[in-house]
Amino acid sequence: MSKYDALWSILGKRATAASMPPQTNVSGILMFDFNKCHPVDLDDLIRVGNTNDGGYILSKRQIEKTDILLSFGVNNDWTFEEDFSKNKKVKVYSYDYSTTKLDFFNPNFKMNYAGIVFNVLRLKRSRVLQHIRYIRNQKSLHKSFMNFFDEKKGHYFVPKFIAEYDDDINISFASIFNGLGNIEDLSIFLKMDIEGGEYLCLPQCLPFIDKINGLVIEFHILAIADMKFEALLDTLSEKFYVAHVHGNNYGKLIYNTNIPEVLEITLINKKLVPKEVVLSKKDYPLKNLDAPCNKNKDDYKLLFPK
Repeated sequence: MSKYDALWSILGKRATAASMPPQTNVSGILMFDFNKCHPVDLDDLIRVGNTNDGGYILSKRQIEKTDILLSFGVNNDWTFEEDFSKNKKVKVYSYDYSTTKLDFFNPNFKMNYAGIVFNVLRLKRSRVLQHIRYIRNQKSLHKSFMNFFDEKKGHYFVPKFIAEYDDDINISFASIFNGLGNIEDLSIFLKMDIEGGEYLCLPQCLPFIDKINGLVIEFHILAIADMKFEALLDTLSEKFYVAHVHGNNYGKLIYNTNIPEVLEITLINKKLVPKEVVLSKKDYPLKNLDAPCNKNKDDYKLLFPK
């Protein structure tokens, strides 16, 4: 059973649409107020991480305030964690059991010489070159991973999923925060990209919310999870403002709308923002900061009242 199978039961009857095309929702009508994603106006936004997918926009003051970066969902891209730690020396704790299943993670990963010989004999030169490039890429990833995730540097990789419970491959927010010991308020920044598991896991961090100065979250399957998304955003909005929003163009648009089915949202603790806040009048995506996740497609334009 998939780790996130339970997600569908939590999302309720609308989850019966799981068999529908991913860009559609049950009714074909947007079921949440997209204007709740309207960012406040901040003058210190920067891009952290990859040029395309894997890079996010956040406030400089969040980096300055952070002592610990908690990262959930690594896969084969830790450019955000790497770039964040270049801006300020912080402890990094990254969690992702699935990373251990990737080729580069295995130090004994070997080049498939038999496959290369087979393709040479069949005169498939392009396949040979493709295979060699893949091997070299995996070797390079392994070297980069081992260089960054070094406990001597305070960068820890934990091969576990974030979940509602603890076992051999899962860990809960309670265990993580209890393990961190006595930490100052607003000293933690949290990044989460866990393919739909955010609706199950984020509510667990609420008892520790005063420790968090900000979050960047990829919200998935909005065509189905729209009402759960809005409820979760309402709860987080009691303590946080939306600092930035970007549509992930690897996903499609929700049926009959111009809203992406995957949104990358940065939240900033209200204590880091002056009392007099105004909503941003900027155009999204932000010029010179945002970039399409899929560089081969145009970015999604997000429209808010001005």
